[in-house]
Amino acid sequence: MIALRDVTLWPTGAARPVLYRANAIFGDRQRIGILAPAASGKTTIARLLCGIERPASGSVLSTGRVSWPLGHAGMLHPELTAADNLHHLARTIGEDPAHYIAFCQSFAALDRPLSARMKSFSPAERARLAYAASLAIRCDTYIADETITVGDAETRAKSEALLRGRLDHAGLIFLSRNARQLDAWCDHILLLTDGMLRPCPSAKVAQAACDLAAERRQNRKDPAHV
Repeated sequence: MIALRDVTLWPTGAARPVLYRANAIFGDRQRIGILAPAASGKTTIARLLCGIERPASGSVLSTGRVSWPLGHAGMLHPELTAADNLHHLARTIGEDPAHYIAFCQSFAALDRPLSARMKSFSPAERARLAYAASLAIRCDTYIADETITVGDAETRAKSEALLRGRLDHAGLIFLSRNARQLDAWCDHILLLTDGMLRPCPSAKVAQAACDLAAERRQNRKDPAHV
């Protein structure tokens, strides 16, 4: 469970807050989608939910283990080998390195050995390895920032099966601009608008509200509508 209580999130240098006195509860085993327009701060919110970012005011309360954003490859250092990266990750999060590495290697199906440096891997291989590293850990809540599956059709199917298996016993918070994906994965939808998280009956309704708000903002800027 994750709860936001009067949270204001104002990144350094931003013209306005990403969240302003926002309240939300993400319950255990709920699948909640957040429709977030482009440049609205969804990645910053994902980092807040993961515990990486801190709010300017208010509080974020969580119970259980929360994942980092699915498929995030920023933790894979390009100068280290794949094996060293995974070993350090496992030790950091309290997992058995041998089991963790074996799981990631099996899922990622890499074309080169784990003894190779990360910078030698192709973007597709890095994406598969990062996704495997995210889901090798059993969490109570998984966070997804646009990326919900990775790779070609075969790998996406494999990714989806793995994630849906994890979600039999966990919750999901999925931030995306893609209304269709949100409807496919989530049971509850919130719209990020004006720094608030507003409930919507579906992602389609949230998208319509988002489009209407964007049209109104454009009309205010257009001299022809003044």
